[in-house]
Amino acid sequence: MRPFWPGESSDRIIGHEPACICREEESRLSQVDLIALFSLLIFLLYLSVETVRLRRDMKTISVRIAVSGIRGKSSLTRLIAGGLRQAGLKVVAKTTGSSPVLICSDGREQVIKRRGRATVLEQKKLVAAAAADRADFLVSEMMSIQPECLKAEAKYLLQPQVIVFSNFRIDHTEFLGEDREQIARRLLETVPAGTVVFILEEEFRPWMEHLSLERRFELKTVAGSFESASLSEILPYPEFEANARLALAVLKQFGVSAEQARQGWMHLNPDSGRPRMWKVTTSRNGSFYFVSLFAANDPESSLMAMELITRRLGWQEGRKIGLLSLRADRGDRTRQWAAFLKKGEVDFLESLIVIGPGARAMGRTLRKWAQATGCQLWILPDRRPEDAMEGIIEAVRNCRKRLPAVEGKCLVFGLGNIGGFGCRLIDYLERTADAVRI
Repeated sequence: MRPFWPGESSDRIIGHEPACICREEESRLSQVDLIALFSLLIFLLYLSVETVRLRRDMKTISVRIAVSGIRGKSSLTRLIAGGLRQAGLKVVAKTTGSSPVLICSDGREQVIKRRGRATVLEQKKLVAAAAADRADFLVSEMMSIQPECLKAEAKYLLQPQVIVFSNFRIDHTEFLGEDREQIARRLLETVPAGTVVFILEEEFRPWMEHLSLERRFELKTVAGSFESASLSEILPYPEFEANARLALAVLKQFGVSAEQARQGWMHLNPDSGRPRMWKVTTSRNGSFYFVSLFAANDPESSLMAMELITRRLGWQEGRKIGLLSLRADRGDRTRQWAAFLKKGEVDFLESLIVIGPGARAMGRTLRKWAQATGCQLWILPDRRPEDAMEGIIEAVRNCRKRLPAVEGKCLVFGLGNIGGFGCRLIDYLERTADAVRI
């Protein structure tokens, strides 16, 4: 410490700052406060302008339909929009499934390019685009998973008169719950008062009626029919009867006939995550077929899709191999698949290939299941598609050696997750294999 010299200002004493320094600090603090206050005012002004703009755009769109649920939202959105367009109505739609797509009123599709992660504020831009296009109808797949975000998306951003729930299958368990009832309850609790809600008859439970009265929305259950079953068969790609049934019910609500729906669906573009099939030729003049069901994601939906595809192809007796793609950020889905398989829900796979982060741990978990079912278990690390294809071909050849009678009748299903390896493998097959219409 420096000594205090006679004649030196006492302001220099340690612990005592000069008055001018204190005034400078106060001045700087007041400037920071003013900047913060000014920024807050600008932000509030921005919110006010955006709210007014959103309300103005909303008033120009006669009907807004939101599509929610667990699986099939993109398909439902396209079916509803296609039927409305065929009836001569001007409709703008948006899907956010495997890739986000804006469907313009003339049927043109534009891939939505995102900067960074997806956000529900994207719906505000959708409303503005529909208003600018002078659309009569807006049909949008809801983006949120968490109930709180879904509630805000419905109440503030889309404000739909109609919400369609595709189903309440078990997925996104960390946000929605571990069983169907929890998932259904949490999704239905996001519905704003005054909304008309469509659900499948088989998804209905008595408590839903009480909830609809309590929250003041109208609940419509949709039963299966020969009409919806026949319509699902005319589509140029595999589609579940339940999706066609829900879409037809919504279309009829707005005066669109089954015949108009049929005409609108016959040439409908499918979602990029639809079931797709390729014939893969191996180096020994052999071949096998690969079917992408990656976008089905959860086990129940995947099993239903496998049954739909094998029935459509007449492949019930053919040999089948599963390729289960795991993701590091979807541990809940990995655990769901492990529990599903260990219960013995799938007993028709000759082999199961597990690939991706956690594949070895998954293999240890399924070892007893594989021994009990006689299913051969293959573990592949997360790798490039061309390298993984060597492992898939080896599994196919092994299946043929054990079961020589099947010859070329070998079908490999891509399961689990479309994100990550699933997308990379699809891109690789598009470049190297022959696409087959299902």
